[in-house]
This record gives sequence, C-alpha cells and structure tokens, in this order.
Amino acid sequence: MRELKVHNNLSRKKELFSPIEPGKVKFYSCGPTTYDFLHIGNARALVVGDLFHRVLRAFGYEVNFVRNYTDVDDKIIDRAKSLGRDPILHAALFVKECEKDMDSLGMMPATHTPKVSETIPEIIQMIQDILKNNRGYVVDGEVFFNVESFPDYGKLSKKDLHSLQHGIRVEVDSKKKHPSDFVLWKPAKPDEPSWDSPWGKGRPGWHIECSAMAKKFLGKTLDLHHGGVDLMFPHHENEIAQSEAANNCSFCNNWLHNEFLNFGTEKMSKSLGNVIKIRDFVDKYGGQVLRHILLSVHYRARLEWTDEVLNRALDEVTKIHEFVLDAKNILPQGDYSSEEISGCVEKMKDELSNDFNSAGAMGHFFTFMKNVRAHKDELSSSSVRDVREAITFVQDALGLISQNPEMVLSEIKRHMKDISSTGIDVDWIDALIMERKLAKEAKNWARADEIRKEMASKNIILKDNPDGTTSWSVQG
Repeated sequence: MRELKVHNNLSRKKELFSPIEPGKVKFYSCGPTTYDFLHIGNARALVVGDLFHRVLRAFGYEVNFVRNYTDVDDKIIDRAKSLGRDPILHAALFVKECEKDMDSLGMMPATHTPKVSETIPEIIQMIQDILKNNRGYVVDGEVFFNVESFPDYGKLSKKDLHSLQHGIRVEVDSKKKHPSDFVLWKPAKPDEPSWDSPWGKGRPGWHIECSAMAKKFLGKTLDLHHGGVDLMFPHHENEIAQSEAANNCSFCNNWLHNEFLNFGTEKMSKSLGNVIKIRDFVDKYGGQVLRHILLSVHYRARLEWTDEVLNRALDEVTKIHEFVLDAKNILPQGDYSSEEISGCVEKMKDELSNDFNSAGAMGHFFTFMKNVRAHKDELSSSSVRDVREAITFVQDALGLISQNPEMVLSEIKRHMKDISSTGIDVDWIDALIMERKLAKEAKNWARADEIRKEMASKNIILKDNPDGTTSWSVQG
C-alpha cells in the first residue's frame, strides 16, 4: 500500500492519509443536482472525484465510493413546473443525462449512486436522532437544526458563528432560534414531492440528504469527503453538524475541496453568460480533451479557462494518443534505457501521492514520451516493458489515455477540419484582433468598432473577456 498525503481542510494542513481500516477507504463526493444538463464547472468536481477514486485504487486501496444525485430540490421543482412535468420524473430524466456526460468524461462507476428520493426513511431516522439528542426543534411541521447546540460549528470553514452576518441579502426566518439554524425537514406545498413523516407531510432540506446517504452506505465515520470549494460553507459545515449531532461521533477525518473554474478573472456563472455545457463541449472536441483540461492543473488551484488552455489541450491530447498508437508497434531493437523511461511510473506515483498532483504526474509523462520518441529504434526489452507500464498507469490512475485512441484523434481532426473548411484565415483574425486592441488602447473607438463590424460581416464574432483578452468564434 503506497503512502499518500492529502491537504485536509479540517486542519488546513497536508497530512498522512490513514484510513480507519487499513487498506480500505470510505469515500463520499457530493454529486450533481439533476435539474438541467451539466456544465464544465460541474465537470471539474466530477473529474476530481474520479481522480481520487482512480488513484486510491491504483495505489492498492479497496475503495467504497459514494457519489449522490440530488433529485429533490427547489431548482428541480421550479424547472419541472415551468415544463409541466412531474419533478421526480424530471429529475430521473436528467440523472440519465448526467450519466451520459460522466461516461463521455471517462469516469469510473462509483460503488453507490444514491438518490434523495430513495433515501427518505434514512433521512427521517437521522432527523429523529438529532431531535432525540436535543440538537433540533420543530415549528409548525418544519424541523430546524439548532447550531448553538453544536459547539464545534464552524470547525471546517473556520467561520465564527457569532460573527456571521445575517439578513443582508435575504430576510431571516422569524421561526429560527438563531439566524444560522438550517432546515432539516420542510412542510409539504401543493404540487411538490412530499412524504409522510412524524412532523407531517413534507420533504428534506438540502443538507441532511448527504449525511443520511453517507451513513447508509459508509457508516458513521468516513475516511474522505470531497466537493467543490463553494460547498465548504454552509453545506459541508452543516453536514458535519447534523451527522455528529445524530451519531455522537466524528463524521469525516479528511475533507478535500477542488477550486473553481474561471473564465478570465470571473468565476464561471450562469448570470455572466459564460456557462458551457459538457454535452456541447464534448460534441465539438471530445470528452478526452475536457478531462485533460480539468486535470492540467492541481485540483486545489483555480483553473483559468482561455483559448490558449483549450488549444494546448488539443495539442497535448493529440500528441499523447499518437504516441500510444506508435507505442503499439515498438519492439526491442537495442539496449537503450534511461532513468526518464525506467523511473517514469514511480515519479508519477510520487506526484500523485503528494495530494493527487495530476499536473506534476503528467509533466513526467511528457518527458518520458520525448525520451522514448528520441530512442524508439534502440530501446531495450526492459524499456519497451516500461513504455507499456507507463501507458497503462496513465490510463488507470488518471484516465488521460483513452482505450480508443483512434476515436480521440478522429474527433480532434474533425474539429480542425470544421475550422479549415470555413476558409477562415486565422492569421488575418489574429492580426485584426491585435490592431483592435491597439486602437482601444489609443482610445480610437471608431477604428475598434470598424474592425468588429468587418469581422462580423465575415461571421466572426468577437468576445472581450474579463481578463483583457479577446476570443472569437464562427457564427453558424
């Protein structure tokens, strides 16, 4: 079993990962809310969770991995109403769409993928345990968690309960004893999904679902919990509070969070109009390219989405899969070996055992590919075995090599053909974008507008990004 260090947000330190039961990992990752197609911001959290799953397995751990689907939620209900659909059926439809997107990203199946609608008995039981332990209260059929009854509230997010500001953006619910108290059970409303409970018909609050699902499949204490950094507060903080209040023991020993995906300097946001759906990206470039982008930086670093990042990924994915095809025909023809070749897998394992550093691991793989290419006609038998081993490791531990490299290359070539078939002169576009930038810097707004109109007349649409760059696209 390989030693692994992780950055635990509970302590804000990198620590040795020590599962409760040696060799076995109880791992929970917050999954999507199934009200619409997933976007590439969702994809980052999904792929990072898949990375953890893959690496742990590659290091010899037996992993019990739970990733949930939220299929009962306000967003789902609102969307279903707007479409005249039953909310549960609407959610079920998008569970299937989520599964398609995950498959396109090369994700391994989780051990369990529970849904809220299938976990209602466990949710009700957990709420009853919280009330029995005097950590919650009921008002008019609505159940709240009493945060002041839980002295450790804030231990993950490092927020001081008494310094939190309330009522600034939304009016504080007058039924709450403390403004930070959160809902465990909501009374039923007309035309919304509801279930019988000791407090009347209703449905769960958001936070309680993950605590109940985690306990159902993993027990009272987990080894590892993952989600996006935006979930740290209040969702994960509330998970800790309600789980430990119900179970009277520690909920999770290691908390890992991936950072945001940004467009320029702006966080990906539907309100900013910078949302790209996974389905649309994959249809154009292929899922392997998106996965490559998402793992091209460390999971705790912000990922800046730019045209340069996309183009680099297209180039790197092409080189990797061309190498894989070439490697199938490599035969021992000499006695060449080197540390870059023989030590590649160990170097990649060293990077991945250091808080899942996927970018560092792939850096070694690119050095490895360069060395193999330079000496492909003089490799020793042991070096050829090293080549096979390295390719298999990248496939298994990172998922960055497809089992079907021909298909990946075909998708990328199709995209490049689509661009070239338009007759677009990319150099002409780049020159005009630079001229427009200089015109704007000189406050020559008339010339800048002329350039935009000239390009629009040729169906080239410009977009000025928050970071000062300009991207372009072809209008269909």
